[in-house]
Amino acid sequence: MKKLLGILIVALLLVPTQVKAGPIGSGEIKLKPQAVQAWINYVKQRDKPRIFLVPVDGSSASSWYCPQSVTCVPGGATQEILQCERHHGKQCKIFARGRTIKWKNGINKGNRESKFNSKWSDAEIRAKLTELGFFGEATSTTTKAEKKKETKKKTNEDIVQKLKDLKELYDDGALTKEEYTKAKNKLLN
Repeated sequence: MKKLLGILIVALLLVPTQVKAGPIGSGEIKLKPQAVQAWINYVKQRDKPRIFLVPVDGSSASSWYCPQSVTCVPGGATQEILQCERHHGKQCKIFARGRTIKWKNGINKGNRESKFNSKWSDAEIRAKLTELGFFGEATSTTTKAEKKKETKKKTNEDIVQKLKDLKELYDDGALTKEEYTKAKNKLLN
């Protein structure tokens, strides 16, 4: 009996701390550009995105997909977390399941408002990350006036980026002059 109790205690001591602390991240985190780009790629992936992990400093990311041609069985995140930690050499936590951010930071509630659409542009995804406090200057402690000012600035930046993208499509011949003018007027109104 003492042997069994000893083995149990040793086993509990060997369990990684991130499992004891919970696999889903919480607290303030700012994603670095590399992690943001990985998130954009993950969201836009045609395969079924399952889990997106980030080191607790937001410096990079790891993800796991279920290929469309395969039937995947949902499993625990423990192995993916351990692989992320081995790869990045830092403690990792779950940032999102599917296309919904689960990380709790005071702004994000991990619900429907935290869901991303695979058809969104890169600028729309960055704007949503900023709105949720994971990118840019916004944090969960940012005042409402600061958020409003930043949202207006981001909206203007988004319009400029969309205009640039539109012009590029026109220059590449993907849009006719009429389509380009119509889309440009729609953006500016």
